[in-house]
Amino acid sequence: MKILDKYFNNPVMIDIIIGAIITAFIFILIQEDVFSIPKSQRSISMISDLSNIGFTSAGFILTLLTVLITFKSGSSVTKYNYNNENSVFELFFASNLYFVTVKILKNAIKSLIVISVIGYALKIGLSQDLLKYTFYFNVIGLTIVSLTLYRCLLILSQIMKMQEK
Repeated sequence: MKILDKYFNNPVMIDIIIGAIITAFIFILIQEDVFSIPKSQRSISMISDLSNIGFTSAGFILTLLTVLITFKSGSSVTKYNYNNENSVFELFFASNLYFVTVKILKNAIKSLIVISVIGYALKIGLSQDLLKYTFYFNVIGLTIVSLTLYRCLLILSQIMKMQEK
């Protein structure tokens, strides 16, 4: 669990580093002719798909965040007045873990929106000569979106475990 704790301390930066490492690895494979860059039209199509997935996922995470905040506002338990009769959720809302969870979910939304906006900006503004490089954006973007969604899934799984108690 220590690896996940380190990951959750600065997840956005770690996502970017992992994405850059994967992109660099693929760049080397392309230079060695092990792998080839797909046609520009395919990369442009993937930018649209990636951006749509990012915006849609950000909407779902925003919904989850809204539900958590709504439940928190309805909870009267604080870290100073809780007891054993309170539900696990009320204890969660009174703990610092709630604020860490909200921060992680907010940063996930920001990551997804930034990737989506950059994707559409590249699609709109990139010249024909540079379109072949959109493949590299797709690799790092897909990595960041995947890791962000996985991080949110981990948080959701932990919340579901709390419901079992």
